[in-house]
Amino acid sequence: MQNIIAEYAKSRFREIQDVKYATTRPEANLVFRSHEPDLIVETWMNSRLFVYVLDHAPNNRTIKSILKQNTGASIGTLFLVDAALLPNDGYVGRVASWQDDLRVMSMGAIYAYDLGEDAIRFLQVNYDETTQRNQFIVWHSTEIPCDAISVRRRDFQTNIRGSWYIGDIASPRFKRRINEERARQRFHYQTKRRQKVDGLPAERINAAYLALEIEVGAGQEAVKEAFRKLAREYHPDVTAHDKGEAERRFKEVQSAYDQIKSHRRWR
Repeated sequence: MQNIIAEYAKSRFREIQDVKYATTRPEANLVFRSHEPDLIVETWMNSRLFVYVLDHAPNNRTIKSILKQNTGASIGTLFLVDAALLPNDGYVGRVASWQDDLRVMSMGAIYAYDLGEDAIRFLQVNYDETTQRNQFIVWHSTEIPCDAISVRRRDFQTNIRGSWYIGDIASPRFKRRINEERARQRFHYQTKRRQKVDGLPAERINAAYLALEIEVGAGQEAVKEAFRKLAREYHPDVTAHDKGEAERRFKEVQSAYDQIKSHRRWR
């Protein structure tokens, strides 16, 4: 099963413009590793990504070990999890600790695969925090378009504490769509339960952290550094991105930073 998913992922990733190569074959010059990837990807910007297909629940120690192993070699990590291991769409409640680690790693979501009767699809399983401690609203996105890939180093202060290279396959456009869908899911949850969920302010703040591409609740220095990095990347005067796209993203980053500062009462 893992080989089938890895081969499918290879074919999808090879279609991405930024990808130089994707292979399921171990590299000949690669030293022995305690956790071998199912797929190896390299971009034209020389970023390297190891993809792990999970058809069973990992333990927290394994997740941390893989992150440490790959980051030591400046390699990003991406997990693709069997959707059957994750909560159903619309679930509300507690989640397993390994899922909590993976959703923190990917800023509130887990990348998953669904092996249907006639097709394989990749989806994003989103975990939105509620006002109840350690409880989440879980909802499934539509299929991920797989039109972008990136590897970035991110700092984490909870769960998988440390500084790790993390892989991402969601484009900025897809992330914006998810943020819009997140607001609709919250409204749906409120209506369906017919009860007041005092989570809108928290939701906006969570979305602001995600817009800065850091974990929810990150400290002041981490927030400031993320803002500066993204502001430099998307400033219309210097950006390498499409100008219209850069202007929208720059405004989004500025707004997110201002919201977090105001909420946390930082100067």
